[in-house]
Amino acid sequence: MTGTRVAPRPRLLHQLSSMLRDPLVRNSLFLILTTGLGAGSGFFFWLIVARLYPTAEVGQASSLLSSVALLSYFSLFGFSSALVRYLPTSRNRAEDTSTAISSVFLCGILVSLSFALIGPMFADELGFVRSSWTHVLLFVLLATGAAVNLLTDSIFVACRATNSNLLINGVFMSIAKLALPALAVPFGAFGIFAASGIASAVAAVASIVVIRRSLRIRIRPQISWAAIQGMLKYSLSNYLSGSLNLIPQIALPIIILHQLGAVVAAVYFVAFQISNLVSSASYAIGESLFAEGSHESGSLRVLALRSGKLMLAIVGAGVVVVTLLAKPILQLFGAEYAETGTTTLILFTVSSLAVAFNTWANFLLKVRRQLRAMVYANVVFVVVILGVALYKVPDGLNWAAAAWGIGNLLSGLVAGAALLPRGRRGNVRTAVQP
Repeated sequence: MTGTRVAPRPRLLHQLSSMLRDPLVRNSLFLILTTGLGAGSGFFFWLIVARLYPTAEVGQASSLLSSVALLSYFSLFGFSSALVRYLPTSRNRAEDTSTAISSVFLCGILVSLSFALIGPMFADELGFVRSSWTHVLLFVLLATGAAVNLLTDSIFVACRATNSNLLINGVFMSIAKLALPALAVPFGAFGIFAASGIASAVAAVASIVVIRRSLRIRIRPQISWAAIQGMLKYSLSNYLSGSLNLIPQIALPIIILHQLGAVVAAVYFVAFQISNLVSSASYAIGESLFAEGSHESGSLRVLALRSGKLMLAIVGAGVVVVTLLAKPILQLFGAEYAETGTTTLILFTVSSLAVAFNTWANFLLKVRRQLRAMVYANVVFVVVILGVALYKVPDGLNWAAAAWGIGNLLSGLVAGAALLPRGRRGNVRTAVQP
């Protein structure tokens, strides 16, 4: 009697299993899932808030939360990038991590307190933030918690523990964010902000606990000047580069609102946000590329090719889907969005390929510590996008999408050109001397 033959594993399943064992693919997947859950919970958060709160309070809270997102970034001072670059090979992981978290915590307090006291002077609708010292204190603590939570995301990326980040920021924070608005109705606009802020702050605390227990990094409230000196140049260069990158995202809506009016500005916002979901895959893969390159365990050229192919495959698929379904997607928001913004959405979505190229090239510059070239590339990014937008947006909204694509493409070419000299020296490894 012959034994039963076991059917061979399907080739596709075997390939999928092999891909998931690749840290680059695995971490990219976890980051994409975290981004997707965050976007989904954000959508339902505002849907719940719109049903529970008056429109005026929703408007106030949305402005405040947008401001907090910027405050969180400015509070990081580039430490998020520095940790991803240095933590994988650091001999003083606890000291470096503790210094970064403590520094961001102090910067967050300073930045958010300054905003709470000064911001309402320039925006009357945010006056409720400083209506009492209790509000000011809560705002500072929650805004600082949001900044620390952003930093802990980078620690998980650096330590190849994006699965923990998915559980904390993708699942746990999303559930908390959706549960809290109903409890905060009596507090009006500040309650909406608090619902989101508490979820982020609790996630920051949970992240620190997991980092201490699972990653075995003993975080303490301390600042080491030696650690700061080791990361300062890299941190500030990334901070400058990231700040430049934010300028077009802040300026474009203002230019469109001024030149084309509020209705077109609303169409732009929706089209840009949809295309940004496609681009989010390239950001996730770029972060994973950054982390893997920082581990200095293999050929950077091979890693660059693998990440580039992965980025092209996922972003390319997203571009095809959104381009084919652009009009039906916009019709979900209303007939006017579909009529005015279909071509704009297609152009923004196709520009995601240029965004992916720019993201890929700039993350490689980060790995190789080519800081000056990274800043130059982002200067080109700002100048080109704002130059084209200021000159051509009065002719129509499609030029905003064209400016975005052209700016990303040229910035990517500048970054790519900076990579070429070293890229021709045989088998370039990730180990780069400071």
